[in-house]
Amino acid sequence: MTSRDVGHVGEEAAVALLLERGYHIVGRNVRMPGGEIDVVAKDGEIVVFVEVKARESNRFGSAVSAVDARKRRTLRRLAGEWLQLFAPAARARFDVVASDGGRLAHYKDAFR
Repeated sequence: MTSRDVGHVGEEAAVALLLERGYHIVGRNVRMPGGEIDVVAKDGEIVVFVEVKARESNRFGSAVSAVDARKRRTLRRLAGEWLQLFAPAARARFDVVASDGGRLAHYKDAFR
């Protein structure tokens, strides 16, 4: 399986998990100038920007560890732009869904 395939399978699993937990999916693979937001969802009235990371194994580190400071800065900037365009008064947070070898973990409010 290619890394692209692993990412696609991980994203599908992440979306299924979020739907199970009552999230409403607003957008997937949302392209903005300078990057992409994997999933934009709503958890009640809160807009949730979800970073999905998937790896076949944790041999080279866990999937969640790949969401480093640089990635968080980029995602905060992209989320700010999205909010300005679509929901300027909304409350927001950042979640991470990580898949290591098909094992899912949901980190709610992960950037706090």
